[in-house]
Amino acid sequence: MSESAFTRPANAIWSLFQPAFDLLLGRNRTSAAFRFVLIGASFVVYWFVLVWLAGFPGEIPLDWQDRLPSIAFIVINTIAPFFHPQVLIHLLPVVFAILVSFFIASLYLTDLFELQSFWIAASYLFASLFGLGYPKLSINRGDMSELEGLHTRNPLLQIGGPGYVIVHLGYAAVFETEDGIPKVYGSPRSGDETTGLFIEGFERLRGVIDLRDQLGKVDEVRAVTRDGIEVYARDAQMLFRVYGGDQQRSLKNPYPFTKEGIRRLIYGQAVKHEGESNWVDLLPEIVSREIRSFVSQHSIQEFLALQPSRQLADGEPFNEGEEEPKSLIQIPRRQLTEHFHTDQLRERLRNQGLELAWVGVGTWEMRDDQRSSTPGETGPAKTLTATWRDLQRSNLYSSADYQAREYDRCLHERTAEGIGEIIKTWKHGELPRPYRCFETLYNLQQQMELMLLQLENESDLNPPPDIVAALNHIRFLIRSREIGEDEA
Repeated sequence: MSESAFTRPANAIWSLFQPAFDLLLGRNRTSAAFRFVLIGASFVVYWFVLVWLAGFPGEIPLDWQDRLPSIAFIVINTIAPFFHPQVLIHLLPVVFAILVSFFIASLYLTDLFELQSFWIAASYLFASLFGLGYPKLSINRGDMSELEGLHTRNPLLQIGGPGYVIVHLGYAAVFETEDGIPKVYGSPRSGDETTGLFIEGFERLRGVIDLRDQLGKVDEVRAVTRDGIEVYARDAQMLFRVYGGDQQRSLKNPYPFTKEGIRRLIYGQAVKHEGESNWVDLLPEIVSREIRSFVSQHSIQEFLALQPSRQLADGEPFNEGEEEPKSLIQIPRRQLTEHFHTDQLRERLRNQGLELAWVGVGTWEMRDDQRSSTPGETGPAKTLTATWRDLQRSNLYSSADYQAREYDRCLHERTAEGIGEIIKTWKHGELPRPYRCFETLYNLQQQMELMLLQLENESDLNPPPDIVAALNHIRFLIRSREIGEDEA
């Protein structure tokens, strides 16, 4: 006969007993309650059978009925047979065997998991067997070492479930079953947050993730453009979040996350000589990697074009004879973040369980550390930077907005200068004070004639229609009276 002829009936028989077997030895709350009822009921039945087989010994004499109240007599007469020596001599060995077995099992757990106390193992074993007094673990830290230091006597950290886990807002925890299957738990959005989530037997905490935004900082990153120019990013910062998929942040869900992202963060951590590293400690490496990748995708001209030209309008133009400006540029955070949000970067960060919130770099500096072929010749970085700045200035100076702004500035300066000359003539003129007004009008006439001449030379500008009449009136006032007539 073939081997399958024997295995099939065995499998069929096992399938009949497997549900009962799983119910008896399960590590969930249902199995614990079933064992508590089964063992308690079996013990009570065994005790009653012993009393029945012993013939209900130890009954109280009937003359005690007159001395005791009726209820007390009935209760004592009912309980006394259960504690008679003929019954206890068969009951106590069973109780002793149960206690010794429980004691040995607790000692085994204490030695196996190197627990600090025997009572930690005893309470854990009692809760696992009968579902009474389950331990609770409050997860309010993102660092495993801090969490272990805070809960040194908690068996859920040293052994695992069963028990209750309370995950606070802003954190997510990964537990592993005995088969190595990860389970991700977050803070409960509804329900009783004081009770927590129930974890089954031997589910052990694998890691905790802080869901709050994490800032990665690097003081200086050296990168090379596509055409070989060295660029240094100073005070580079990137704000990362746990990958949340298509979920949006809200008051009901302030820290969205995906189970895939949490698993990638936990199982993607590097293992060093001193142990596993925290994923937050790897953020500076990610910042340096992404800055280098971003710079390497651009030429120096494309990189310089990221700087907005309005910065040149706010600054003073570089004049000849002055010291050459440094090759420093600044790119606003919002504009830089938009250039970093590419599909390639999103995919790389998603594979690590992260997503990018924003990017900020204090300053970008281009250096000419490589030697030039000709002594005294300016390096390519400074040459290209200066050329780009000159081009931006040329575009700025030829723009209509700049010319209109310069015209308004010159007009305001000319007006202020004219008013200043009039005030100066009135205060410090050459003529005596009674005739100072004529000198002031003469000064005003000269300035208005000069202004009229400039306006007539400009083809695009038309002189105001009243300026000629104003000039004629000033000439009339000056000529109406010759200076010094009364004194003669």
